[in-house]
Amino acid sequence: MKRFTSLLLSLALLFSFVATVQAEEKPISVWLENQQLQLGENQPIMENGTTLVPAKETFEKLAFEVTWDQQNKVIKGEKEGLILLFQVGTPAVKVNDTEQGLLVAPKNIKGTIYIPLRTVSEAAGYEVSWNKEARAVALAVKEPSRGFLWKSENAGNTVYLLGSIHIASEAMYPLRAEIQKAYEASDYLVVEADITKMSDEAVQKQILDLSLHKDNTTLKDHISADAYKKLGEILKQNGAAENVLDTYKTWSVASTVDYLTATKAGYNAGIGIDAFFLQQSIENKQPILELESIDYQLNMFDRFSDKLQEEMLNQSIESYYAEDSGIDDLTNMWVTGNEEQLLELTNSTKSNEEFYKALLADRNGPMVEKIKGYLNDSGKKTYFVVVGAAHMIGEDGIVPLLEKQGFKVVPE
Repeated sequence: MKRFTSLLLSLALLFSFVATVQAEEKPISVWLENQQLQLGENQPIMENGTTLVPAKETFEKLAFEVTWDQQNKVIKGEKEGLILLFQVGTPAVKVNDTEQGLLVAPKNIKGTIYIPLRTVSEAAGYEVSWNKEARAVALAVKEPSRGFLWKSENAGNTVYLLGSIHIASEAMYPLRAEIQKAYEASDYLVVEADITKMSDEAVQKQILDLSLHKDNTTLKDHISADAYKKLGEILKQNGAAENVLDTYKTWSVASTVDYLTATKAGYNAGIGIDAFFLQQSIENKQPILELESIDYQLNMFDRFSDKLQEEMLNQSIESYYAEDSGIDDLTNMWVTGNEEQLLELTNSTKSNEEFYKALLADRNGPMVEKIKGYLNDSGKKTYFVVVGAAHMIGEDGIVPLLEKQGFKVVPE
């Protein structure tokens, strides 16, 4: 009994010691550019290694507009096209239209809503660091992504041309202010294809219809045994059966592998540059125009020769297994707005004549004709055109093609 009592006493002393240490710990402070953020009476707390902060005060200090939905227990922060939705008790946050998991769910503590500081800060474009000794979180303003932006004016009309990347990571945001301001000044958003329609039942049916073999052949009949084996290994690694894609055409399979590669590297088409502006336009009820269409692009891939499709798949498999898939380099090129690298990338596609012609040369001309229509329109409107960056420069690029036809195009 004495031994048991000693154990209880030891535990009690231990718990008392821990409680004392915790009581004596410094309160957590939050700093923005060497200025401490004053968050009122409700101070930051630490839970499972996550710093939680009072949502309303933090949003306001970071220049967000804040609204509270009492019925659904959702707090919303909105800033320059960025929308964050936190629901009390739900370990996830919606960043614009994309849901991301949280290690600790938002919570209501004595009437104050607490949210993870790192999540809201990084989404807003800040770099976050933790000083354990000082128990301080430092937020530093991250350099915004430059991207590739041009402007052309004619007959009272303005066209902004943004060379985009169709997949992205959170590290690519925020965008520089000139890009967002150009978008906000525009009457129309113009994209290659409105990818928000991809979830429509009719579009899904069309995708499936074009993706499947209908000539009694399977994937094995169109690619090498080595490629098929490597593909099977990739599918197994991702929890799928090795033969799950046997009925699909090679171009569709290559797209699937590219998706897996991007996801593995932390990239997501749902937060790509196109999707970023499409989401804003939908919420603002801004008209959306298309230079092409989902149908056009699907049929373009479907017309690729068997040889090109197999080359695409082999390249996709190689990228999946590579330590450096090249996606980070592509992202860095866009973030820094490096036109020299963009031109090198565009010119590299010429190594395969069929690919270059179908993907760029044959498409850029019709795109330019539509853009000319915007510039010559009698309505005196402003258009924000978002097109893959590889379409913009180079011998057959949209910018030089417009210049050849007498339009002045200037970088912004």
